[in-house]
Amino acid sequence: MFVYTGYLDESGTHGTSAITVMGGVLARVDQWRKFSKVFEQIKATYGFETFHTRKFKAKSGDFRSWSDEKRLALMRDLAFATNDAFTESVAMTLQNEVYENDYKAGDKPRKLRLDSKYGLCFRQCLLLFILEAGKRKHRKRLPKLHIVLESGHANVGDAVRIFNEMKKEYDQAGFDILETITIADKDKCDPLMIADFIAHSTYMIQGRAMAGLPRITPIRPPARGQSGITHLEFKPGGLASVKEQLAARYGQGRR
Repeated sequence: MFVYTGYLDESGTHGTSAITVMGGVLARVDQWRKFSKVFEQIKATYGFETFHTRKFKAKSGDFRSWSDEKRLALMRDLAFATNDAFTESVAMTLQNEVYENDYKAGDKPRKLRLDSKYGLCFRQCLLLFILEAGKRKHRKRLPKLHIVLESGHANVGDAVRIFNEMKKEYDQAGFDILETITIADKDKCDPLMIADFIAHSTYMIQGRAMAGLPRITPIRPPARGQSGITHLEFKPGGLASVKEQLAARYGQGRR
């Protein structure tokens, strides 16, 4: 009951995208077990085995020849099913232009390794998961938090580095909440499909907003006391502040 796992996946990391999005869920085993029954029903109803954003958008694989109406219906059913099923859901949106101008450009301490866009989104999602899991102590003891990422992304190693750095810091501070990070295949890990869905749906909503298109009808909010989804995005100047904080913690001297 006091072991949590956070599942995270990304969307929008192709070269032409203006934003990078990472989405995911934080859940206990019992929460996922309960949700998995609903998810299996959805998969059976629509006739697919694995939710892959790339195949879903291209109408290939399990989604071959799907109509736009059927795809929209699946998105809505998944949104309703995931709306209050977990301890927390998260979607982090990073403006790529802001990343280049406010974070990557300019001076950098010699020993500071700048996060990739993927890594920076991971860092923010991980911080939220730590915060949420840390609220749920049992007899004054912290729960344990495991993280699972999908395999195959070019910057997944950056996320592993960030996890290990943060785990070392928290352990040294006596806040031993982080346990393991695992890289898994989405075909063998259903929770990563839900992380993919959250990342992709957020990417679609943000993309429509940036293009000036009408907003998609919002999904009903969760009932009071139930989890929802936390949307993260840097305010103006926020990314430069993050760079300064990381420089103070990990960097020494300037180039």
